[in-house]
Amino acid sequence: MSKIKILSDRVANQIAAGEVIERPVAVIKELVENSIDAGATKIAIEIKNGGKSTMQISDNGMGMAEDEALLALERHATSKLTEAADLNSITSFGFRGEALPSIASVSKFTLKTRTKDRVEGTEILIHAGKLIHKKACGMPQGTSIRVDNLFMGVPARRKFLKTEATESAHIHYMTRLFALAHPSIAFELIDSGKVILKSPPCRSLEDRITELWNQNIAKDLIPISAEDSSMNVKLTGCISKIGIDRSSRRELFFFVNRRPVDSRTLSYAVLDAYKGRIPKGRFPIVFLFLEIFPAEIDVNIHPTKKEIRFRQESQVRQFVLEAIFKELEVSKAEWIANDPVNLSQFPHAKSLPIIPTSDLKEKEPIKTESPLEKSRSTDPNHTSTPSTTYEPTEVKEAAQAYSSESKDTPVKLEWRFLHRRKDNYALYETAQGIVFLNILRARQRIRYESILEAFKRQETSTQTLMIPLHIEVEPLASSALEYHLKAFAQCGFTIEPFAKHCYRVFSIPNWLNIDRAESYLRDLIDEIRTRGSFSKNARQDLFCEQIAQAAIQSHFFDTAREHPSTLEKLPSLLFQCKEPLANPVGKRIFFELDWSEIEKKIN
Repeated sequence: MSKIKILSDRVANQIAAGEVIERPVAVIKELVENSIDAGATKIAIEIKNGGKSTMQISDNGMGMAEDEALLALERHATSKLTEAADLNSITSFGFRGEALPSIASVSKFTLKTRTKDRVEGTEILIHAGKLIHKKACGMPQGTSIRVDNLFMGVPARRKFLKTEATESAHIHYMTRLFALAHPSIAFELIDSGKVILKSPPCRSLEDRITELWNQNIAKDLIPISAEDSSMNVKLTGCISKIGIDRSSRRELFFFVNRRPVDSRTLSYAVLDAYKGRIPKGRFPIVFLFLEIFPAEIDVNIHPTKKEIRFRQESQVRQFVLEAIFKELEVSKAEWIANDPVNLSQFPHAKSLPIIPTSDLKEKEPIKTESPLEKSRSTDPNHTSTPSTTYEPTEVKEAAQAYSSESKDTPVKLEWRFLHRRKDNYALYETAQGIVFLNILRARQRIRYESILEAFKRQETSTQTLMIPLHIEVEPLASSALEYHLKAFAQCGFTIEPFAKHCYRVFSIPNWLNIDRAESYLRDLIDEIRTRGSFSKNARQDLFCEQIAQAAIQSHFFDTAREHPSTLEKLPSLLFQCKEPLANPVGKRIFFELDWSEIEKKIN
């Protein structure tokens, strides 16, 4: 008996479903693409329980006749292709003919459709790949597909689905992408009876961005338009102004022939155009639409058509890079012209000695007193003269944190400060040799552990905002934030939901600068969302570490203004930390050259 057998159509469809239908959002994607191909001007989506129990997509497209509806449920049945040569001129979103039979094989699938010239429509019910009935039904022109109990026959796949909130957030995000790609189509999304999105047709991309993505983001965007007739390529969309950036790539949106795609070619072109204009590790906001001749791209390289390949990849990359670069140069020139700087408005700087003469004569150590220490002073006769030198806030915070917690004798190091080099390096002499210390990394370690220590002692002091801070985030980020609201509260943040994907911040920890609060929270939410382990395991200690990590990344350390007196104290504060050898991201803080090693190199 032969060991090799031909699989049945039902098993083959279930295998294909594993490639095309990964999760509920894949069903929404495939069916919305079919609605757009059918010429729909209105698409309504309704889901329940994150799409696990029910998904329904209705449109007012051209519909299908009875025999076409039955044929559409067969594998590789499509109206978009007739021969292999048509792959070089694909203008539709779907073309393989795999989506409908794949979905029907792993769910309870109900299809209703009617064309304009028919009096009645057709209803087809399929249960896990088996045809249950086909009958006439009354309905308006268009198509309505209902998918119940997804992966009902594949329990292993259903077990790997995420929480309802996560699956819903993916569907919300994908719906926004399609609404963004097609401003002329009206979209409506209902989740468990709640209207999440309802957008009528818009006249321009800017109107759709303002309505869907962020109420304030449109004012920070610059329209872009470029065309190259020799390559038959056109670029339109919006890019963020210089100074408007994000901590992740989540707001880099690319559409090729109105199809949402993930493209390294376009991503690298954008980042190269912004190189030197935004800080390292930050990313701009872009909504780019590339129109190109279908023969110049290959969309048939991924089961879900997420990725594409350009035939002339280097030319396309250079075209996008130059278009964005020119637009940024023009916007920069306009900004400078509209904001002339008059030097007479600024006072002239006066040169002062680094160390006051009176201090040199008295030769007394510099004494500083923090506001916290001043408030704790109980001696009415106690007086203190504040220092006129610059004392970094982080050094004060760290000193307060460790002095109040440590019961042992403070660490005393025989490190003598010698010299500062290139604003970020300090040179010390020790009994064993010479130490080179990175000031920035030492400050990061001190700030990081002082924040963690405050969390550990549950003594995080907060500052109440007179005017609450309003933050609007994308659906996936909103889901992550709502999941961690209690953990945020334990770390000093008072955040409450205000509207759909909008939140109000009433208080923040004292160590966070109010001016940097919004950007810090956005970066932190992005970091939490991208770290899958934190969404599954909301341990408070891990969450606090992540908050402290984000705190040092978003904070500006002005190492150039470090006074020698603070650099004298810096090693002692550093060695009160639990991990004084490396900064919180694992980079070395200092290294030492022994006298013996120095003598060997010299002799």
